[in-house]
Amino acid sequence: MSIAWRDAMSVGNEMVDNDHKHLIDMINQFEEAISRSYIDHKKIGKVLLGLVDYAGEHFAREEQLQMSVQYPFYDSHCRAHREVLRKLATVLTAYTQAQGVERDQMVRDITDFLKEWLVDHIIQSDLRMKPYVARLHGNIVTKRVRGG
Repeated sequence: MSIAWRDAMSVGNEMVDNDHKHLIDMINQFEEAISRSYIDHKKIGKVLLGLVDYAGEHFAREEQLQMSVQYPFYDSHCRAHREVLRKLATVLTAYTQAQGVERDQMVRDITDFLKEWLVDHIIQSDLRMKPYVARLHGNIVTKRVRGG
């Protein structure tokens, strides 16, 4: 079942929200590649590689935002990001080295991992920074109004 973006997932920052939407799209592409009568291993490999690259870019942007809002959980959030990147790299390596039935069986576990990570990452972790982002945006609006 595909993941659908909902406004409740928004952290209140367009850049991070767009990243999350793109990650959802990539995970849905992965799931689509296994939902056919055959497993499209070429597409799966491409999506996994893209996820590894994009997750790293997204985490860097998100961490920059967290620093700018003085997010108090920054250090633990960064550690969680590094752990996810290690796990994604391990999954990609294992998947590319596997063959035949073993590779086919890995796909379901990878799908579960990707969905769980995304839901945990956005809903349980990233949404904790929403009030800090809102405060930053509120301060920017206040400064513009006062200055203007």
